Amino acid sequence: MTTIDHIAASSDTADAYAEAREISEGLFAFIDRQIIPMENSLGEVMWNPRLYWREDGRIADAVVEGRRQARAASADAGFYTMFCPEHLGGGGLGALTYFLVWEALCHRYGSPQTGLAFHVLAHTSTGPTALWSQASDELKEAVLPRLSEGRLQGSFAMSEPDAGSDAWMMRTTAVRDGDGWRLNGTKQWASWAPTADFLITFAVTDPERFGARRGGLTCFYVPTDAAGYSLDGIVKMYDELGGEEAILSFDDVRVPDTYRIGPVGEGFPVAMQGSGQLKLTKLGRHIGVARWAHDKAVEYAKVRETFGKTLAEHQTIQNMLADSAVELYAARLMALDVADKVSRGVDTRFEVAASHVFINEGMYRVYDRAMQVLGGIGLSNDSHMMNGWHTLRVGRLSEGPTEIQRRTVAKHVLKGR
Repeated sequence: MTTIDHIAASSDTADAYAEAREISEGLFAFIDRQIIPMENSLGEVMWNPRLYWREDGRIADAVVEGRRQARAASADAGFYTMFCPEHLGGGGLGALTYFLVWEALCHRYGSPQTGLAFHVLAHTSTGPTALWSQASDELKEAVLPRLSEGRLQGSFAMSEPDAGSDAWMMRTTAVRDGDGWRLNGTKQWASWAPTADFLITFAVTDPERFGARRGGLTCFYVPTDAAGYSLDGIVKMYDELGGEEAILSFDDVRVPDTYRIGPVGEGFPVAMQGSGQLKLTKLGRHIGVARWAHDKAVEYAKVRETFGKTLAEHQTIQNMLADSAVELYAARLMALDVADKVSRGVDTRFEVAASHVFINEGMYRVYDRAMQVLGGIGLSNDSHMMNGWHTLRVGRLSEGPTEIQRRTVAKHVLKGR
């Protein structure tokens, strides 16, 4: 079975499938030839938590350097920035191809999300994307070349201790200071921040507009070596020895106005542009990882024998596999519809929210069933199932929990959708 199933319904969609299939085949060959040996050379540090995490909770220096090398190798091979807009130096490939390639990548390499294979494609948190279209020429010139070469890595820092799903509770501020700004405040759940060279962050610049919920938020580029910036703590989850999420603070951090991204007071559209791609990345990642787990369960069910016959011959197991296949089919069609509409510039707020409700919860169920079919093997470190379960469980909260997505769906329904 190929990684990308050709079920195109239109010539444009067919072109995207063909493009994604060709890209994925080349990407897999590159990963198998260059990235997997690179990861193997790092040895035990890639899978032993006592080595993977430093005592302060940060990722081991060898892994951070390995990720940088993987990004740089991907950039040299032409893969890293292929979804970045052409006017920013990227390949300019569309949203549908983006989803298909991400899904294929995660379907192929599966649960070990710590692996270097998952760092060969740029996304909003780590590399150059459409969000950079709104950066100043000075900032683009200073940052984009190194970012496009994989030498830099960023973090998307928006959430705060009192501002998660409700961004209007944000308290971080930025006030004018000559030809620049001074930032003060705290951010939390900043993914990739412990290893970041810079942050894409947000601050209130017009308290009156912000208080009236009519804008007043502005986006800024903040180097992590700026005076007054502090990485205050690592958020460790699921009893891990370290983490990729951070609590950070700004204490009179001064940045020039050229580090502002987008118009003053119009940070929400910039944030939506960034989080929009993150959501599409998430759909591809979750469906791909769930397919990987489902495939493992199917293969195991064919060979594992209990009570004189294989698991696959038991109707209970057949029903579990069938339920997962149905949910995967529905989830994939929903995600493809979202990606297709995004590529055509259609307003997808309803579709994105609806797909996230179904896919976040449905792919978690698919993965959980796969672990159940695998039995004790599914709980062992050798199966590598835990990382994927972790990813899907976090996904029910990240980028807007399903409860908030249902709220968005309900608003559209009540308006006559």
